[in-house]
Amino acid sequence: MKILIVDDDDALVAFLAKELEARGYEILQTHFGDGGLKLYNKYGPWEFVLSDFRFVPGTKIKDGVQLVTAIHGINPHQQMALMTADPKGATENLPQALRHLPVLRKHFRLEQLVRLLRQPVLPLTN
Repeated sequence: MKILIVDDDDALVAFLAKELEARGYEILQTHFGDGGLKLYNKYGPWEFVLSDFRFVPGTKIKDGVQLVTAIHGINPHQQMALMTADPKGATENLPQALRHLPVLRKHFRLEQLVRLLRQPVLPLTN
């Protein structure tokens, strides 16, 4: 399973990548939204995209809401989740079409993410 992780917290990303790769997941990561969108366009679709709500802002993509909105515009079936210290703030900023996205409160337990990854996924589309 291919997973894209977008977060500027090096320690968290390293931990997630190590733990998920040990479970057989293929991980690509970046620190900012422009990089996440570039990776998505180049290597996507992905089985799952996990983005922080706030990360190093890029030229086009300033936060996780903009990233998941852009990805949703490319592939409305893409499985995604946000992670943040402020789940309510993240959800309130999502467009109505994305209010169903899971939001993991930092610092979530790895098992919470693994449970999300094990949920049935919709067929990938390009």
